[in-house]
Amino acid sequence: MWTATWKSLWARRTRLLMSTLAVVLGVAFVAGSFIFTDMLKGSFEGIVRGSVADVEVQPRTDVAVTGSDTDDPLISSDMVAKINAVPGVTRAVGVITATGVYAVGSNGKALASFGPPQLGMAWTTLPAYGGQPGIVLRSGHEPRADDQIVVDPTTLEKSGYRLGDQMRVVTPDKGTIRATLVGTATWGTGGTAGASYIFFTPSRAQALLINRTGADRNAWTGVSVQTDPGADRDSVAQAINGFLPSNFKATNGATIADRVSSQINDSLKYVNTFLLIFAGISLVVAAFLILNTFSILIAQRSGELALYRAIGASRKQLRNSVLVEAAVVGLAGSALGVLAGIGVAQLIKTFMTTAGFDLGVTSIRVPPRAVVISVIVGLTVTLTAALLPAQRATRVPPVQAMTGARSEKLQGLGARTALGLTMAGVGVVGILVGLFGHPGHDAVWAGIGMGLVTIGVAIASPMLGRPVIWAVGRGYRAVFGEVGQLAELNAIRQPRRTAATASALMIGLTLVSLMTVFGASARASISEQVHQSLRGDFLIGSQGFKDFPAAVATDAAKLDGVSSVHAMSTAIFQLVGADGRIQEAQGNGQDRQLMFTVGGMKASDLDQMFPQKITSGRMFRSPGEVIVSQDAASYRSLHTGSTFTGYNSDKQKKITFTVVGLFSSGDGLSGAGIWTSQDTFDRVGLGSQDSFVSVDLAPGADREAVRAGLDRATADMPLVSVMDIDEYAAEQMAQVNQILVFIYALLGLSVVIAILGIVNTLGLSIIERTREIGLLRAIALKRRDIRRMITLESVLIALLGAVVGLILGVCFGAVLQRLLVDDGITVLSVPWLQLLIFLVAAAVVGVLAAVWPARRATRVNVLTAIATE
Repeated sequence: MWTATWKSLWARRTRLLMSTLAVVLGVAFVAGSFIFTDMLKGSFEGIVRGSVADVEVQPRTDVAVTGSDTDDPLISSDMVAKINAVPGVTRAVGVITATGVYAVGSNGKALASFGPPQLGMAWTTLPAYGGQPGIVLRSGHEPRADDQIVVDPTTLEKSGYRLGDQMRVVTPDKGTIRATLVGTATWGTGGTAGASYIFFTPSRAQALLINRTGADRNAWTGVSVQTDPGADRDSVAQAINGFLPSNFKATNGATIADRVSSQINDSLKYVNTFLLIFAGISLVVAAFLILNTFSILIAQRSGELALYRAIGASRKQLRNSVLVEAAVVGLAGSALGVLAGIGVAQLIKTFMTTAGFDLGVTSIRVPPRAVVISVIVGLTVTLTAALLPAQRATRVPPVQAMTGARSEKLQGLGARTALGLTMAGVGVVGILVGLFGHPGHDAVWAGIGMGLVTIGVAIASPMLGRPVIWAVGRGYRAVFGEVGQLAELNAIRQPRRTAATASALMIGLTLVSLMTVFGASARASISEQVHQSLRGDFLIGSQGFKDFPAAVATDAAKLDGVSSVHAMSTAIFQLVGADGRIQEAQGNGQDRQLMFTVGGMKASDLDQMFPQKITSGRMFRSPGEVIVSQDAASYRSLHTGSTFTGYNSDKQKKITFTVVGLFSSGDGLSGAGIWTSQDTFDRVGLGSQDSFVSVDLAPGADREAVRAGLDRATADMPLVSVMDIDEYAAEQMAQVNQILVFIYALLGLSVVIAILGIVNTLGLSIIERTREIGLLRAIALKRRDIRRMITLESVLIALLGAVVGLILGVCFGAVLQRLLVDDGITVLSVPWLQLLIFLVAAAVVGVLAAVWPARRATRVNVLTAIATE
């Protein structure tokens, strides 16, 4: 029996190719996800290892901060000298690191990005932990004068400049400066992982990046320490802590590296999970293809299998024979999928590098878990998909060997439909529970419900799809006559096969249309919220939501045609408990510091930038007083008269806030849930930056002239842009579009697999219908008629999957929108034109998928085909 199995497998190797290819594509995504995240991990570890010294002196946020009102958030040079005198210290150097330092490209635009930081720092030659390379020069030379800078290689490439050119650099407090590019460098062996580095001479970094008044600027944001060979780093750190200010702490570099690496690994789990979700979708679609392939092969081998039974083969032997074929397909596809996963990871790396997310010189490694998990997943999916056809093979009666009957029986479709409808009904109940009945877990219930509905519809699709086939068939008969009728009948006579093929495409288009409806709803909601929430004729904001100098608002107020200017600043605080310690969340697996954002504005700006109305209490008048939105007050259990303390880690300052009023923003957004006066920020050194400015025009003012004046006022600030409300809304919606494009690309693989399914089904069907096609040719059906019949059948299958998928996608998109109403997705928008384009695209896919099968059908020799059994 094993010999017969291998001969059967080899004889049908071409027919199994498409199933193998589907496994390859699905597994490639799984393997590529693990390989890529391993690359990310290696890149981040290279950065961490290269940027941490033997001992690091850094600001501390893990202890009581009651004394932070008076402690200086900087380390003096005298303290650095004192650290140098500690036994076991080889060398200690002051370091400066600041965020919000941007390079400006040759096109005049700042090289900013969302997420990864833009860092400015002082150049140092100190080795990293254990003598490893610290800052590594890649080209040129280190900054030797205050008018020279070194940047990371990716920043140089994106800037459009070359070494020796002058580059503009935006600094947080000193505006835009010019410096000469003299080299490129990175930390250790890692890349930049999306961040950007600009290195200055130590004296220049002190002048630009330390916001300190007075003549003494000779201070540092931290200290890196190289220890003597064999010295105990923990002991050295403990000795240094004996005389450090209370708001700084010396720590063994290994401890810091381990902590940062652990945080990075936790974050990468989400990246891996995100990619694996789409890999899972592709594998589910691939399972439909595999199931269909083996179902067709079993039908075509019915005579052969019956002969095996007639000569004594047992049911178990037949089932194992089919499963062995599936195992070979699964193992071959998984092995090739792992190799293809290397290519997938490389493509992602190339894409990320092009987008500025440099992974450095990290080589591609295939971690063992990528191989093991990928093979197990690929083999499991293949065997599971082949199990039902294998069971069907055992039920072939021996007498069928004499009849050669291969037509699919309709028995069992009623039970299958009932099962599918029952499952879909349970899914609908889950969706309703998610929408109306189980707060706190609504998304989980709705997600399970949508999954069950999709599976249930796929199971019941042989019957549920008949109205679509009937409607398309009527059109076929009217336009294409007998050829169209034959295409319709070919699809109807194998309902399970047609439904399984269409279901693969249905799943892909369900998800695509769901995201399309969600994206349209998100864009409509953003537009509505922006127009409801923002006031002013012009808005001034910064790329990446970064702060910019308060002088922008001052200059704008001086322009002719401007009646008033309103500015807001923001600061992030960590909640401080009654014991003087920063509070941490407990329970639900959380271990993060509680943080909140406070907005600063003039008392007279209430209801000028955002819709705001005091509902109880009064407006703030003195430093430290705040007004709180009703939602924030409810969430944080605050009321008029409440007090709470926040700690700002940037300035290492503690502020006690007193709630003097509550406010409402109606249907709009307030910009911040907690507001205080600019005087509050000024007293702790947070008032030199704004995050948002609105400008009101005077009656009769020349709008274009004022716009030109505002552009001139911000010309030397590449990060800052002037917009009206419509432009601001369009900018926010563009971010949604970028996310959707990325998701469409990930879903594209499942659609490709679904297209392969149509090709495979039609190709195998033609082999099965060889004699029938020969007879049709013999009764004068021309080649072009055969080609048209196969093409129409393919289009019908594609339309069946598309129509059902679009219906489910629109419904699921509406559910998702309702689930996210509290998160700002308040408008349901269905882009009917775009969905119609998807439907047309599905028909085109059907035409393209039929090219090879139709060509094969027209090349059948008539006499040979008629003689085929």
